[in-house]
Amino acid sequence: MHTLQNPERLGSWLYAIVRRLSLNALRVKAQNSPLEEAAHLQSYEWVEELVLQRDMQRQIYEALNMLEETQRLAITLYYIGGLTIKETAAFLNISVDAAESRIRRSRISLKKELIILMEHISKKDELKQNIEREVMRALVPRISTIEIPVSDLRRAVDWYGDMLGAKLNTEWQDNWTSAMLHLQGGEGMIGVPSLFLVQTEDKRRLTFHNTKHSYIQSVIDLYTNDLQGYYHYLKDRDVDVNEIDWIKEPQRIGFGFRDLDGNSLGVCNIELTGQGGGLTINPDAHPYIWRVAGVEIPVSDLKKAVVWYAEIFGMKVLGELKDDWEAAMLYLDGGERIGVPNFYLVETADEQRLAFVNSNTNITHSVIDFYSSNVNLMLTDLRVRKVQLNGTSGFFDPDGNSLAVCNAVHQGQVQKE
Repeated sequence: MHTLQNPERLGSWLYAIVRRLSLNALRVKAQNSPLEEAAHLQSYEWVEELVLQRDMQRQIYEALNMLEETQRLAITLYYIGGLTIKETAAFLNISVDAAESRIRRSRISLKKELIILMEHISKKDELKQNIEREVMRALVPRISTIEIPVSDLRRAVDWYGDMLGAKLNTEWQDNWTSAMLHLQGGEGMIGVPSLFLVQTEDKRRLTFHNTKHSYIQSVIDLYTNDLQGYYHYLKDRDVDVNEIDWIKEPQRIGFGFRDLDGNSLGVCNIELTGQGGGLTINPDAHPYIWRVAGVEIPVSDLKKAVVWYAEIFGMKVLGELKDDWEAAMLYLDGGERIGVPNFYLVETADEQRLAFVNSNTNITHSVIDFYSSNVNLMLTDLRVRKVQLNGTSGFFDPDGNSLAVCNAVHQGQVQKE
């Protein structure tokens, strides 16, 4: 290190060495795999299924290799390596704008290359779906889970099943203090978060006041294609729902309601660009609710919050942020955002935040769990940025909203594991 004339170029210099050694290793790698590598295979895995799975992975890597090297390096560092845009730019010794441009062009090119490849492979319909899912799982930043505090777990599981169509991932056990549920709105719902109900004596709930307009803000916003139908569905079941005169407000686009514990939910019939593409409706789905449309987050300073979420998660603002904005809609930018909820940051003087304590473990639970293929790398990045961490994988935004990062892909988020 002390002999380097330009220490800031160490990353690029190290990369060049690693790349050369990697290429050399690939050239001499044996073509046949040792028998020991198959020891983990289960007896029910048919040879044909394995061949198709490996062929799918090969097609994906071939598509990546068809990109221009500058694009391939940028997209690999950003999506697979888990670096931020700024870190990717520094590593490649280019500007942040240039890094964003390369990643954007590589996504477009990758999608085109995959379409061409899928037209030439056997069983193309099945493999096309599998390849799309595999690529989207790797490329799409998303929410894995939304965690919800409840007072009676069994009762809450039944309520979310009836009102939202959310199903348990496994068979109910009487000793549970938490339960994972998934929505039934489509096959291969890569971006649709699961719902994690946590039984606790903590009285804090997912709700907050919009102090500028004096009303309760919903936290979890759901999507429906029949707003009035769902309204009457909830009313007929005695759900605590906002009163609406549909004759006076026939063009209404959403409304709010509460679960049994007072967690504030909402529903809308607006489908933002990229959220719904590619979903096949499940015939067993709820008649009105298919997925989560958005998550609303209370913040004290809107501009600062927008900058923080953009830097940490690479979020983009819908529209151009104005000085007079009281709220901002952000989205997670990455490939086709299949079902991925948007983020609605709301500036408020209310001090209540999205956080609660699990009274069974005495830890502060995260409310929004983000997916990352490399959890350790993201946690390292958070430490470098001096973000306040919470436990092994949790952290707080600057306003104290409780978040976390995980690498879990739950049932219902993809059709096949």
